[in-house]
Amino acid sequence: MATYAPKLGLARDDARSYGARPRGEENALVHAENLTALTALAGPMRGRFQCVYLDPPFNSGRAFAEYDDRRTRADWLAMMRARLVALLPLVAETGAVFVEIDDTELGPLQVLLDELFDAKNRVCTITIVRSAATGHKAINPAPVNVADYLLVYAKDRARFAYRPQVRARRGYDPAYRTYVPDVSAPREAWRFEPLGGHAARALGYATRRDATRELGADHFMREMERFALAHAAHVVRFAQPRYEAVSKEARALIDRSRAEPERVFVLSRAKHKPLVLRGGNRLLCLADKVREVDGVRVLVEPLTNVWDDVPFQGIAKEGGVVFSRNKKPERLLARVLEMATAPGDWVLDPFLGSGTTAAVAHKMGRRWVGIEQGEHMDDLCLPRLRRVVDGADLTGVTRASRWAGGGGFGVYA
Repeated sequence: MATYAPKLGLARDDARSYGARPRGEENALVHAENLTALTALAGPMRGRFQCVYLDPPFNSGRAFAEYDDRRTRADWLAMMRARLVALLPLVAETGAVFVEIDDTELGPLQVLLDELFDAKNRVCTITIVRSAATGHKAINPAPVNVADYLLVYAKDRARFAYRPQVRARRGYDPAYRTYVPDVSAPREAWRFEPLGGHAARALGYATRRDATRELGADHFMREMERFALAHAAHVVRFAQPRYEAVSKEARALIDRSRAEPERVFVLSRAKHKPLVLRGGNRLLCLADKVREVDGVRVLVEPLTNVWDDVPFQGIAKEGGVVFSRNKKPERLLARVLEMATAPGDWVLDPFLGSGTTAAVAHKMGRRWVGIEQGEHMDDLCLPRLRRVVDGADLTGVTRASRWAGGGGFGVYA
């Protein structure tokens, strides 16, 4: 980065840098030992990074082609402590740190993070399902290990700028079974009818029973669900409100709704959607649960702390790099960045590996610094990121991010 490179004590390698060079700060690949680089960043980049993602060696007891992952626990914790201490000042007051690990050092790492960040700033521990219970893993005399873990800590949880996320729901929510024919009418005038009957008529049948008899129960259910998604603004469900959690005005309207169950009541609210009631129950609209994902309308639900929808299989060709057993899916990093950053925010990865974090950040319009000391900086990171800049990488989250190329990065060593 042009503005702080001299302070780093590192020279910009123009021969390895690539793409457009901005007038001010630029994305940076730092080819150096990460503790040295983190310490050097503490002055110019203090409090700048909205998201720091770490995928450190897991201390698996194995030796890989790229690095030796065999340490004593004391040595591993000392290594992690030094780097976490060095990066802590770099995190923005509204930012967070995401550390991926397996269960080998999960407990000791959480204790260390609780100490350094304060346990009150722990946001969550996310379970990432990375494989299925098949193959040689399944013959172990214990439950099959198929998960990694993502420890999430905010710099200050009260100020953490979390951006709520959703994920595609598996299957239709059968609670949404009521159809409103004329949603453009005033809510107080809404009429309600069974979704199944309306969908059957739309398919050319007189009744749901006729449609089910002709198509078969499973086929009709699929057709009804497709119809519901296509007409989501008309489809509603009824849900019991949390009486004790709403305002005095809302409680009074709930009481009126219970007394007059056939009427629809509406309470306008300044900071929330109108509260629509019938028979003492809230009306929830299916349209609020539908999103377009890769051009397909799907039903979504709030993101939980179990991620079993980010496949690790089939990522061998992502980014055009081979990093056996160590590469993470671009969709995983995209979700992390969506949770914790906005376009233009700074992202840091001190264990860059094959360059996944930098590639995803670049495609998503975030600014980034990646640190890597191994030979795969030249073998993996540089070729991958050049393809991203050129718009030649069509894998990973390229399509979802609508990335077509551009920008650039500096290499510092």
